[in-house]
Parts: sequence; structure tokens; C-alpha cells
Amino acid sequence: MGHGNVERDTYLAKSSGITFREHTDDVRIEASCLIARLGYRNKFERLTGQNLREEVLQAAEAHDIGKKDSRWQRHVREENLSLLNVNFRHELESLCQAEGLTPVQEAAIAAHHGKLSARHKHRWTGEEDVYDYSGLWQEFTRRSVQEAESLGLGELALRRYEHDTVRAILRLADQRASQIEGDGPDPLPVRPFRYQFGYDDGKRPVQSLAEQNAQRQFLALRAETGSGKTDAALLWARKQVRQRKARRVIFALPTRFTSTSLAEDIGGGLYHSSAWRRLDGDRVGDRLEMASTFLAPRVVTTIDQVLAAVAGRRELDHTRFANLAHSALVIDECDFYDDVVQANIDFLTDVCDALGVPVLVMSATLPTAQTSVYFPGDEEGEVLEADGEGEWSSSFTIAEVKEAEEFPWEITGPRAIVYANTTARARRFYRSIAENRQDVVLYHSRFTEPDKAEKERKIRDMLGDDGSGGVAVMTQIGEMSLNVSAPLQISDLPPADRLAQRTGRMGRFKQIDGELRLIIPQKNGRFYPAPYGTLVRGEGWTPAPALLETKSALEQGMTLSKQNLTELTDRIYGESMELSAEATQNRRSYADVFKNGWLVLPDTPATDEDLSGSRWQARMIPPTEDVWVAPSKLEGLYESFRAWRLATSKHTCTVPHYVTEAGEDKLDRTSVRVSQEEKSIAVLKDPSIYSSDEGLLL
Repeated sequence: MGHGNVERDTYLAKSSGITFREHTDDVRIEASCLIARLGYRNKFERLTGQNLREEVLQAAEAHDIGKKDSRWQRHVREENLSLLNVNFRHELESLCQAEGLTPVQEAAIAAHHGKLSARHKHRWTGEEDVYDYSGLWQEFTRRSVQEAESLGLGELALRRYEHDTVRAILRLADQRASQIEGDGPDPLPVRPFRYQFGYDDGKRPVQSLAEQNAQRQFLALRAETGSGKTDAALLWARKQVRQRKARRVIFALPTRFTSTSLAEDIGGGLYHSSAWRRLDGDRVGDRLEMASTFLAPRVVTTIDQVLAAVAGRRELDHTRFANLAHSALVIDECDFYDDVVQANIDFLTDVCDALGVPVLVMSATLPTAQTSVYFPGDEEGEVLEADGEGEWSSSFTIAEVKEAEEFPWEITGPRAIVYANTTARARRFYRSIAENRQDVVLYHSRFTEPDKAEKERKIRDMLGDDGSGGVAVMTQIGEMSLNVSAPLQISDLPPADRLAQRTGRMGRFKQIDGELRLIIPQKNGRFYPAPYGTLVRGEGWTPAPALLETKSALEQGMTLSKQNLTELTDRIYGESMELSAEATQNRRSYADVFKNGWLVLPDTPATDEDLSGSRWQARMIPPTEDVWVAPSKLEGLYESFRAWRLATSKHTCTVPHYVTEAGEDKLDRTSVRVSQEEKSIAVLKDPSIYSSDEGLLL
């Protein structure tokens, strides 16, 4: 495929006038800088036996050779690349023109624009012979299938690591070089994790324990709420970096809400499906990009995002996989009643073991019998627990237990926290309490992001240390991370581990004897376990065994401490987890997704709202969609995706599909244009259905 008569020094890489040689040199320079700053060379050589610098720089030299093609040069000079035959891909032409490439380098070049994917197969196989890269496609897919079938999990994880590290650095170097060649600011610097312990009164027991055991690759810590676990994790991560076992720390939390709160506390790079809605300040897009690729020194994300990175359904996930391999992973609190998530984590830890990733698991109620999930293979592991964990030895008494569908009490004290298990119950509780007092705030997931931030501010002002007092009515969104406290707590019954988190917001700032009033939630005269169980359409909710056992164990008049709840959780989850058939099959599907997509991406697109595969799911939760709550603010055209994201961050709520299906008569289905793309959206017909006090009433 000839280069025509174009002089070597005048080959263009971009219509802006950047030459091929200039861009290639820029990519090589950025790649060299990344290799130096990332500090991946020693581990890469130890795990693969190859020289990382040579692999990456040779790939960088060849990655855009295909742009020398005379047809591509003609179109770039005419600034009409969009008219080029859709089946001509310059990176695929580069593979034809380059010589002496290794299979790892070939994969990196093929993937550096995200087209090494079954979804983009048509880009490889054109009708005209001159554009037909079918032979290349067949070779990549043959290798992908052959090695997935012949290698065990650990071997395949290492093979993917070798490919993904070169693949990720080339892709990042190309992006950063293009950013430098443009008119905008230079890329953000790549920095390793650093941490300065900032307390003069010395380390608390859990913090010392984490440091003393930092040589273990897998560590499980049980520590009370408020005992200093976050700083313990940061101290542990600092040890991993100083021992050259990691370059950064990734915190994986159970929900977006808890990860958002933690990121605000520790100054971490936040990333999850709606993180961009909560960020402000300078260079939001660049900071989000650093966090999304797991490249920030402190990444705070959800466990779903980490699971998806290992699944490898998007090009982004291959970049994440390489960076995860050089990180220390903290799994902070998990839902032990959810065996699907636990089975997924079991697979994740096997992959981390193969890659030498240090893993710290922390929970206030980590059940001893469940620890095999957090250790590779069949290893049972050990849960470490420090004596005298809590700063305060608070206890609480279960003053009353009532079966109720509506809120059964009047709150007369100055400070109280009310937990409801569902949004609908929280709203009813709020209305009942608000009939008798003004200082009450409702907080659940169906608010816009600005209103969520304002809710959190109000609750902290009321119930933080030296707060003014009041009542907070919350769902699970307020179980963790909010640093608030009240001596009276009224709660729908949750599983024991969730109750430990909730009552951790009792006596948080000083020693107290708290009071708990427990509601056994009812609906139509029957026990209503949602969301702790399984929803079967047409049949209703089947409660999780852990919820039923908690219900049986708690009685009116009992006095409990944090230690009692830990022991109760240990007893309820007292046997090694027996995975349901659904969880077992889902784990097998996870392994299949990992094997089938280790080199070539699948043909199904994935987004942050759809992290799961056609068979595998990160967790068994219903799909969601955004509802636009302010029709008057909706525009027909948004010039960029950034403008659209900023608008949706202010004016949308995320709700399950089953909610929008039930409220379809209250919605208009319309479309807006975002850049060159049409987006279908749901918009409230009546904006009064949403309020800043109660959220979306769909």
C-alpha cells in the first residue's frame, strides 16, 4: 500500500499541520515520561520477563505509520477525513506497514483508538481488497480464543497484564501527546501515592495493626465504626508504596454515595457513573479522566467499577486493569447478605493474587466465616481485630420494637436519626415527623446532585459535632461516611451488619448510652423485607436469610454494644457462604467474560450505567434511567457532551426502570441533540412531582 510521492518530512499526522515525525516524537516522549513516573518497569520485567521501555517505545514508533498512506494524506490535507472510507483505519494500516513487532506491540497499536473489538469488526473487513484487514482480524481472534482455552486463570491474568500494560501506556501517551499539541492546558502530572499522618496523639489500635501487618498480600481487618479505619487504610497503602508493591491506592466502596463522601474526606480522585455530577473547580474533566483510568494517586470508586475493570468489556477497562495491577486495593465495607457480589469479589481476589496486588478488606462487622471470599483460592484467611478499637465504649438499648407500615412514634428529643429501608417509607416517615417539628431533613437517592449536596450540609450542621440539633430521615444513603451522631435512633430492621453501620452514628463524638427503637416494616399487613432479599415479579419480596436471623435475634429490652453486634454478625454469617445457584452461575459467567475479552473486546457496548455483560452482572440490581425533573430547563441542543453532563447533573434523578414503568403516565418521552447524537430522555410532565424537600415523587 504505497505512500505515493509525499516527501518524508511532510507527512502530516493531523490536519492542524502537526507532522507525522513530530507527533511520533511527542508520543515517544510522553511514553518515556509515563514509564518513568509510573514506576512499572521492575514489576513488569519480574512478571513477564520483558523490557517495558522497549515494548512501549517500539510500539509508539510504529503506531501511526499507517497515516503515511497517500489516500490518508490526501484527505488530511483537505481536512475531510470523515469522507475517508469507513473501513480504512490508520492503526490497522500501521500493522501492515510496520516490521518486527511483537504480538504485544501489535495489540497495543490495534487498540490505541479502541477498535480492537468485535463491535468494530466491520472496520477490519472492507469490500475493497485495498482496505481488507480480515487476515489481521482473524489472527487476533485466533490468539484470543486459543490462549483463553489453553491458559489457566492465573496464567491468563498475567498474559492480559503484559498486553494491557503496553496497551495502556501507548494509549495514554497518544492522548497526552495530542493534548500537548492542542491549544488547551498540558495533561495533569502523574504522581505516586503519598500520605502524611496528621494526628499528634499517636496511632489508634487499628492503625497500628494495619501497619504492622502490611507485609501480607491479603489482609482482613475488623474495626468499629469511628475507630479510624480510613487512616488505617492510608497508612497501610503508604507501606505498600514504600515497599514498592504498589504506586497508588484504590478504595472500592459498596455504593456511589459512600464513595462520594469518602472522596470528599480524603481528597481522592472520585470515579463512578455519576461522579462528574459531584465535582467542581478547575479541570474537572481532566481530574475525572485520571480517576476513571485508576491513575490518580488516591482513587475512590465503587466495587462495581473495579469488578468491571477486571471483566474488560471496554478499552477503558484494559487501561484500568494495568493500573490496578500496580495499586493497593482497599475493599471498604461489603454487603455480606448479597452472595452475588461476594462471589464476584471471590473471582477478583484470585486475579489480584496472580498479579501480586495487595488487598485490604475492612469492615465493622466482617464475619470470620466469610473471609475465604477475600483470600485467593480455598484459603480461609484470618480476621484481625485490635483491642479497644473505639474511642468511646458506647452501648444502646432496644427500647421498643413495633411492627408498622407508618411511622409509629413522636420524636420529642433534640437529636435523632431515622433510617427507613425504602425511599417510599422514608418519605412517609418524614411527613409524619414534619407534622410536629420543623427541624427535620429527608435524604434519599432520588434527589438531584445539588440537592443531595445541600441535604448532606444540612444534616452535618444539625447532627455533626457541636451541631444545632434536629432529625435526619435517611435511607441506606446515610449508613456510612456521614460523620453525624444522635443519641436516639429509630430504624427499620436491616441485617445485623447494616444495623452495626447505622448504630455507628450513635455516640460518635462522646460516650453515651443510646436508645434504639426498631421497626419491623410491614406492607398490607405482612412483613416487608425490601431491599434485603430477592424481588420476584408478581410474587413480591423474599427476605434474605440474614434479615430473618437478625429479626429473630433482637428483642425489646436488649442492651447491645458495638462488640455485641460484631458477634451477632459473626453468628448470623457463621458458616462459609453457600452461594445460591444464581450467584454460582454469575461467577462462572464472570470468568467467561474475563477469558473471552482478555484481548479482543466483545461486541456488546458497555457504559458506566451498564457495567455488566449479557450474562454476567456486577450485582443483581434492576436497571436505572435518568428522569429530567425541570422541563423548563431542558434545551433542544447541547453543543458538547460536557454541556449535557453539566445540565443533567443539575436537573435529573436516577431511578430504577420499574419506577418509571409504573409512573409512565407522568412522563414525556422526548429527545435532545447532544453534539451530533440524538438522546432519548424521560421528562416529568408536571415539575411539581419533584421538590427539594421530598425529591422525586414518581
